[in-house]
Amino acid sequence: MRMIQKILVHCKLGKRFFVKDVDDDFHTAYGTINKTDLKMNTGVVESTKGEKFLVLEPQFGDILAEIQRGPQVMIAKDIGWILVKTGVNKNSRVVDAGGGSGMLCFSLANICREVFVYEVNKEHWTILEKNKKLLGLDNVTLKLANVHDGISEREVDLVTLDLPEPWRCIGHVAQALKLGGFLVVYLPNILQVKEFIDSLRGSQIRMLAMVELLERQWKVEERIMRPEFEMLGHTGFLVLCRRM
Repeated sequence: MRMIQKILVHCKLGKRFFVKDVDDDFHTAYGTINKTDLKMNTGVVESTKGEKFLVLEPQFGDILAEIQRGPQVMIAKDIGWILVKTGVNKNSRVVDAGGGSGMLCFSLANICREVFVYEVNKEHWTILEKNKKLLGLDNVTLKLANVHDGISEREVDLVTLDLPEPWRCIGHVAQALKLGGFLVVYLPNILQVKEFIDSLRGSQIRMLAMVELLERQWKVEERIMRPEFEMLGHTGFLVLCRRM
């Protein structure tokens, strides 16, 4: 069960603070907020320096932004595409291999009935365990196991692979997926993509699409509205497949 958490927003500056535990006073450069005030549901409170803060209940995205980072994480533009294209929902069962810091598997768990995470790296597995506790998710099963050795789950709706050599476990994926179930593979290098696509020949898994998503932020101020000079370019290739 997740501990009680809050979001504080400075009323004038808009600066945001994440309060992990309301059982202690929260200290900022703008003064201290009393724990009694923090435990209120929502509303405006005043710090010891007379600064006003808005107290909000955190949503899933607020907490997800606070998870411990280890390996490079999958970001929202890619995760959103996976959620829409695979149509996962409250009844879905998912296997995620290569859990990393958990950005993808926990986003899936926020929607799906069950998520089973395979992670071979002990350090990454420890980070996943810590982040799972922070998010308070009880529908995630973390496995310190190598997906190349097999997948024990059956009749799952989706398998996601964020691994250097996903072609090594195509047979295991085909056994785990239900008929019509989806596979999404995330790879940074086009040569890896080519080897993965070649490995699908003769299997029950058919490729449907491959995309690379780019993201450009805009600068919005009182008299300015223009694209930022820098954009978020290549993060990885997404390959969407389905068991046919």
